[in-house]
Amino acid sequence: MSAANPATISEANPFIPMTLGAYAAKAMTYRLPSADATYANINLAGECGELLGMIAKERRDGPYEGKKSVEYKRLLKKEIGDILWHLVAIAEDNGTTLDECALLNLVKLRDRKERDVIQGSGDER
Repeated sequence: MSAANPATISEANPFIPMTLGAYAAKAMTYRLPSADATYANINLAGECGELLGMIAKERRDGPYEGKKSVEYKRLLKKEIGDILWHLVAIAEDNGTTLDECALLNLVKLRDRKERDVIQGSGDER
């Protein structure tokens, strides 16, 4: 993707608005044959590390303002997008979708809130 102005992306982009399923279908068309399940699993950690590094540096350097803030947000979105691509690949490799995962997560959160255990530890609380 070119360095288009983020303000004009939605105007020129036929993918806006987009669902997780629509994103997944398009994103996987860019998957290389060498980007197998092992690659997707391992590199997810690398992409998360890049995102966390950006967040840590912003914390260390103080809140970004003005042009620096706009650039930070642009780069942050790109890293989140890379993570999203890997999550789609991992879901696909395991016979599920991000839509299914997102729905299951919302059901889990609603259940925890109703049982007043949304705060705490443990996947099966």
